[in-house]
Amino acid sequence: MSYIIGFSSHFSCIFILKMAKILILLFQSLTAHVTMNKIPCALPRVDWRPSLMQEKSDSRSFTAVWLCLFLFSGLFALLQAFILPPLHLPQGVMFMLCSCLAASPILCYGSRTGVWRLYPVTGTQRPPVRVFLYLFSIILILNLLISLCTPAIEHALRLVGIGLREVTINTASSLSLTLYVCIVAPIVEELIYRGVILRKLLPYGTHLAIVLPAVCFALMHHNFYQGLSAVLGGLVYGFVALRYSLAASICLHIAKNTVSTVLPLLEKGGELGAWATLLLFFIAGVFVLIGSIIVIRRKSFRLPQSVSFPNQPRAILSHPALWLVLLFDTVMLIVLSFTHV
Repeated sequence: MSYIIGFSSHFSCIFILKMAKILILLFQSLTAHVTMNKIPCALPRVDWRPSLMQEKSDSRSFTAVWLCLFLFSGLFALLQAFILPPLHLPQGVMFMLCSCLAASPILCYGSRTGVWRLYPVTGTQRPPVRVFLYLFSIILILNLLISLCTPAIEHALRLVGIGLREVTINTASSLSLTLYVCIVAPIVEELIYRGVILRKLLPYGTHLAIVLPAVCFALMHHNFYQGLSAVLGGLVYGFVALRYSLAASICLHIAKNTVSTVLPLLEKGGELGAWATLLLFFIAGVFVLIGSIIVIRRKSFRLPQSVSFPNQPRAILSHPALWLVLLFDTVMLIVLSFTHV
């Protein structure tokens, strides 16, 4: 047992170092000099249409993608619930191991098939700071709206005899857990859902490529409130990954998770913490209001124009392996989120 624990700790250290290396590369990519004088408001029109000879191979490749995604969700739940707890590892280290091991199949698939290289070159620009703050403020306000609607949702569910299980993660008690929530989880999740799934779906329409990964990303959390936050945030991350770069969506996800970790600490800070929280959301609201007015007037933030192929999205949405993933995650969400009262 001690040998297993020692090996797991050594493996966790290596994994943390790899994550640090990825963060350095992300920082370098975001701070790199952009030679273009002006970032375009929309990407150029690209014909993503697969040839007829590719349809059968695409069907097989999507089977592999959805099965890898099913393995990610299933292995994570299995490792977290049954396999790793007997090792008595720190909670953060356990989550890191779960994430690393469960994500290996789909990340290896993305690496071997070159799906990460399907972005157009003009979609790899770093977003201006004002755009990043605007999108980050949108995510904060959406999470605030979910929190405000929580009492009404719980009351409506209690009327039909359904209660919600309360799941809390105390990141303040563990440095490794804070590291997982703020750094490791955003990197792994963005590499999977925006790095593999979104890019794989891109030939079949930009809207499908953004919405479907966001839905899968939300269901994967197996928690009702986290799912609501994840589906709305996933739409923003998908837009950022498509409009700018995968590195930008990872940084936005890291910023959101970091603030979500800090907010409970502010709530424990008494009156000063309450004022700090109120000020944060007030500033975010101002950013959203002013930014939305500018966006509407300038008609910016347009997605790249893709050719519409009505049969292709239908073929993707009717894929049996996709519904296997959706069914499994939906059942897990219901079982782990709801209870009879």
